[in-house]
Amino acid sequence: MHPYGLPQDDGTGGFFKRGYGVIHCLLVDTGDGVALVDTGWGMRDCTDPTPAVRQFADIVHSALLPEETAIRQLGTLGYNPADVKHIFVTHLHMDHAGGLPDFPQAIVHASAREIQAFLHPRSLVEWRAYRPEHRAHGPKWQPHTPQGFQWFGLECAPPIRVGETEFVLVPFAGHTRGHCAVAVRVGDRWVLHCGDAYGYYRQVDPLQPYSHPSGTLMETVVTAAFTMPRRHWLSLRRLREAHGGAVSTFCAHDAHEFEVARSSIGAR
Repeated sequence: MHPYGLPQDDGTGGFFKRGYGVIHCLLVDTGDGVALVDTGWGMRDCTDPTPAVRQFADIVHSALLPEETAIRQLGTLGYNPADVKHIFVTHLHMDHAGGLPDFPQAIVHASAREIQAFLHPRSLVEWRAYRPEHRAHGPKWQPHTPQGFQWFGLECAPPIRVGETEFVLVPFAGHTRGHCAVAVRVGDRWVLHCGDAYGYYRQVDPLQPYSHPSGTLMETVVTAAFTMPRRHWLSLRRLREAHGGAVSTFCAHDAHEFEVARSSIGAR
C-alpha cells in the first residue's frame, strides 16, 4: 500500500507524499490446523474487484496482486486452504476481511458488535467499508463479547484455545464499533495484532515523544477521520512500558513494524 501521509521507506513523509504501508496478517500453526489473524485482500478482490474495492485500492495505491493474498502465500509455505480452520479478525473492513471467501470452512472469530456492524451497517462509511461480497459465502461466525475477563489489566473476551495456542480479543473500539486487538500466545510471550487501533509505530512507543513524519495535519486526519482514539495509544504505551518483556505489539499497516515482526517471529 502506498497511501498519502504514511511514512516513506526512509521514515520521512508528507501529507501530499505517498508513503509505504502493508496489510499485516498473522499466520499461526496451532498444532491443530492453521489460524489467521486478519486476511487482507482476497483472491476475487485481486482478479475481479468490485467498484468499491477498486476505488479504495486506488485511493491507498494498493496493487491488488494475487501473489500477495493469504491463500497464495499459504501455498508457498506448504499449506492448503482447508488447513485454515480459524480466522480471527481485528475488524471487518474490506482490506482486513477480503480473504474470508478464500477460506469458506474456517470459523470466523470477531467481537459480537463487529459482526453486527458488518451485517447491519448504519452509516455511509460502514456501508462502503464493509463489503457484502466478503460475506456472500455465509461465514461460520463465532461472536465474542469482550467483557468480564482481564488480559494484562485490559478488559477482554474469554480466552479461546485452539490446539496449542491461546487467542484473546481485546476491545479497542473507535475505528469500528467492534474493533479489537487480537492477542496470540507464542510460547511464554504474547504478540498483539492491534489492527487499526493506531497506524504509525511511534504513536505507541513509550520511549519516544510522538511526532508523525507527515505533521499535525495527518495526525488530525488519523484521530478524526480514521477514528483512531488517542486513549488507545496511551493504553498501549502503558502496556508496552509495564509488560514489554512479555508482549510485542504491531498494527496492521506500519511497514516498519512488519519488518521487525517478520525478522523476530517469522511472519510472512
